[in-house]
Amino acid sequence: MSWLSCWRSALPYACAFFLFLFAQGSCYGEVARDFEFRGISRTDPDWLKHYLGLALPADLANADLERIRTKLLTTDVFLRVDVRLADGRLVIDVEEKWTTIPVVRGAYGGGTPLLVAGVYETHALGRLVTLGAETKKYGSAPAGFTLWAKLPRAGQGRSSAGIELWRDFRRRTFYDAAGNETGVLGFDSSFVRAQHLFSLIDSITGPLDPLILQAGFEFLSRRDGRPSIEGSPLTGIDLPAGDASSENRLLLSAVFDNMAVEDQLLDGVRASLKWGVSRSAGVENPGDSRYAEVEGFAFLRPVQTFNMAAHAYMQSAGAPTISNVFHLGGFDSVRGFPDGIRQGPFAAYGNLELRSEVFTSRAVKLAGVLFTDAGIAGDDFADAKKDVFRSAGAGVRIAIPKVHRLVFRIDYGWGRSNEIRTSGVSLGLNQFFQPYKPL
Repeated sequence: MSWLSCWRSALPYACAFFLFLFAQGSCYGEVARDFEFRGISRTDPDWLKHYLGLALPADLANADLERIRTKLLTTDVFLRVDVRLADGRLVIDVEEKWTTIPVVRGAYGGGTPLLVAGVYETHALGRLVTLGAETKKYGSAPAGFTLWAKLPRAGQGRSSAGIELWRDFRRRTFYDAAGNETGVLGFDSSFVRAQHLFSLIDSITGPLDPLILQAGFEFLSRRDGRPSIEGSPLTGIDLPAGDASSENRLLLSAVFDNMAVEDQLLDGVRASLKWGVSRSAGVENPGDSRYAEVEGFAFLRPVQTFNMAAHAYMQSAGAPTISNVFHLGGFDSVRGFPDGIRQGPFAAYGNLELRSEVFTSRAVKLAGVLFTDAGIAGDDFADAKKDVFRSAGAGVRIAIPKVHRLVFRIDYGWGRSNEIRTSGVSLGLNQFFQPYKPL
């Protein structure tokens, strides 16, 4: 055989060998010895380095660069993130969102109207610290307020902590089985809630792994004055026996989260479980009771502009105190029904939304939404399942990508149960069950 024939026979193998070497080189990537940040003005670069958790020098492949990009986008404070290696530097080029935004929302269509207004900053000090304040007004009741400070992604994004202070003058309209108003209770309440979650898997995952598994606690201390009564509300609530009552709740918490966020669309799952004990005093039937709460979010993004979003919630409280009773309907459970159409210490509901962006630009995004909701509430599961509240409807989302979570929302829902036919509109800023991770 001639040398030429041998060369021709060996050529395919030689090509395969060089392709293998090239693939190996891409797998192992390049060594980054320093950071270079571009486009940051409100973000603290030292915090950003700590949040990424990368110790340089490091050998980074293309897959690592994509994980860095995903981790930064999931903070929801960058509109655009580009990551590349250049001359031994890890170049991170970002476009920051405006993260100080207003909060305006409301619920109308029966019962006591609700108006909420406020402002929050989700990237205070350039370190992903959330600070905020809201005022809430229920019908003709005095305005209350909420203050909070939180670290939704503490450390390298795997822990969280926060505290909330509330002063509430809430009015609740109550209904009979046919959906007729029976009366109104006015609550004068104040409470503090604190929570801390720490990572369970730091030692077995890398800093760029999207998986988050947390455990921790939540503590709530609430004080309620004797409610004002209008009409003859059918409450089923363990009301204060004197001028005031109290509720102290300590819950153990666990969270699983692998959510990825880009633009206004999400992809992944978040599930949380809370379980513990609640102690009431000053009510008609004081004492200890168990409390449990389960919540899950699931988002699927099969194509760039389409999102399937699902949400489920269930709580079971052993005592029907003011703090423990869930009020179904209104703005954020089963749309199309008045707020408080059914209430009780046991509640469960679910929501499914199909979201499709119909117009996108750098300045604005317009999306159409179809949704269906269903829920129950009552003294316990046996009582709650006697009537299922179902609704379906459509809505519009107008998002301003440059501003963090600034989404104008309009939803109209048609609701029905065994005996009730109704409809209602909810207006506000922010998507329903978004943020998936409560601020």
